[in-house]
Amino acid sequence: MTTADKSMGFWKTAIFYGTPAGALIIGFMMTNYLMFGLHSGATSMVIGFIIMFLVLSLIFFGIKKFRDREQGGVIKFSKALMLGLAMSLCAGIAYVVIWEVFQLFIGDRFITEYTDHLIELEKAKGVSAEALQIFTDKKMALKESYANPLFRIPVTFSEIFPMGIIVSLVSALALHVPKIWARA
Repeated sequence: MTTADKSMGFWKTAIFYGTPAGALIIGFMMTNYLMFGLHSGATSMVIGFIIMFLVLSLIFFGIKKFRDREQGGVIKFSKALMLGLAMSLCAGIAYVVIWEVFQLFIGDRFITEYTDHLIELEKAKGVSAEALQIFTDKKMALKESYANPLFRIPVTFSEIFPMGIIVSLVSALALHVPKIWARA
């Protein structure tokens, strides 16, 4: 197999496993938002992170498949990590693109509900009027910033990519040792 063929297999694997991961995660997040709104609380956030972790486990299986099919059952840690990061990048791009399309349909509904929800939570704490005004001003500045795609896109990407880095590291550590998770 030539270097070009191996490189193509690398990117094919990254796209094949990464893109659906990002699409599934953002699909879950959008469905959760449309069905329950933002007021579903901390439990929803925990479930979201669990779903994100479970779906990003596709990175592990993508690296394993690449190792077994393209690398003869052996892969260096650095190559496994790079593949995991490439899958995370594809997942992040899919996540952002789908969220941006969703934004076209909902406009500022999400950020308005989000900032209003945060302000209500702060108000419920019984903070002083002055502290509440300062908090409200900060959240209104966030809302204004979020309207700009140059702010919103990196923020959205940062929701998924750090978890992808962690899953990539753990997967690369587990799969670079040939005797662990050997080909069945």
